[in-house]
Amino acid sequence: MLPVGYCTNVHPGRNLDELRRSLLGPVARVARLVGPEPLPVGVWLSAEATRQLHEQPSETERLRDAAMDVGVHIAAVNAFPYGNFGAASVKTRVYEPHWADARRALYTIAVAELLPKLVAPGVRHASISTLPLGWRPRFSAEGCGASVGLASAQIEQVARALARIESATGLHVTLDIEPEPGCAIQTVSELAGFMRHCLRPGDASNPVHRHVGACLDACHLAVMAEAPDAAMTALVEAHVPVHRVHISSALRGDASESNVQALARFDEPRFLHQVVTGSAEQPRVYEDIPDHAAARPDHPWRCHFHVPIFMHQIGGLATTRDTIEPLLRAVLHAGQRPFMEVETYAWDRLPDTTAGDVEEGLAREILHARSLLAKCAAGAHAARG
Repeated sequence: MLPVGYCTNVHPGRNLDELRRSLLGPVARVARLVGPEPLPVGVWLSAEATRQLHEQPSETERLRDAAMDVGVHIAAVNAFPYGNFGAASVKTRVYEPHWADARRALYTIAVAELLPKLVAPGVRHASISTLPLGWRPRFSAEGCGASVGLASAQIEQVARALARIESATGLHVTLDIEPEPGCAIQTVSELAGFMRHCLRPGDASNPVHRHVGACLDACHLAVMAEAPDAAMTALVEAHVPVHRVHISSALRGDASESNVQALARFDEPRFLHQVVTGSAEQPRVYEDIPDHAAARPDHPWRCHFHVPIFMHQIGGLATTRDTIEPLLRAVLHAGQRPFMEVETYAWDRLPDTTAGDVEEGLAREILHARSLLAKCAAGAHAARG
């Protein structure tokens, strides 16, 4: 069965010192709680931590070894947040710099160059997750109509760098784009279209073919009302592999006064929580919870707020946890073997105290995710048999 870990962006990691303390502190505790096997993690590497590791080359292996000593194996990297993901207010700044900005490509290549000495021994493939080009209004406006072309050229540049890393070290590194509501690529079908028309992954001579793929987030698919089977079909037809899956859950509700008031309790100053109504084909995206509250649409909604995957309800609202199994089944049925990780990064933002201790909750999520994956894998095996 595929291993299941979690993404460390829930912990501080703005610089190398914070990253080290997180890996040896809360991440190590989660590893002990889910033990006894080593816990694979997708480590968040900020631009600052990446720069510090390049300035102190010996620290990369030292960090890897220290993590391994406490049962933590670095298996992948989250290179979506460039700056301080733990700042008092992150909101749309999490999408900066976007992929039409050269800083995004330089940062991503710098992250990739660390991976041969950062991942645990035995890891043959390492995924780098990244943003879906940028926050749609800003990405489009700042590029003066050329943003998609600029982004495509930079992604191809990164793919060539990843090919050189594999040739020199044997480590297969992939850049995996994560569709998200409100971004230039909101849905999996939009990702498939972007890849097919702009990056040509079906051409085996193109480094994009081997080094660029998809990161699917269950929360994001649910918020955009995407059917997992249709999403996987679109990717397969576009020759886009799935190298990473975020096992996550969102909030959902209706237009009733009780649901709208319950959702208001989740409004908080740090992260952006897009609210979406309508279908995957005709979504209406509200930038944040207050924007949805002001509009008061008379339609059911889904909210981009990552909540614990084992909870059916939280804070008086239902969750989308029932969409996780269909996604896992679709991925397995398509023959994909991605890195699986839980990504619930807003634990300290939850208004409902029943969520409990963060590290105990993360451990419970990982065990729950492993159980779901085992169930789906057994079903896929039975279907093939």
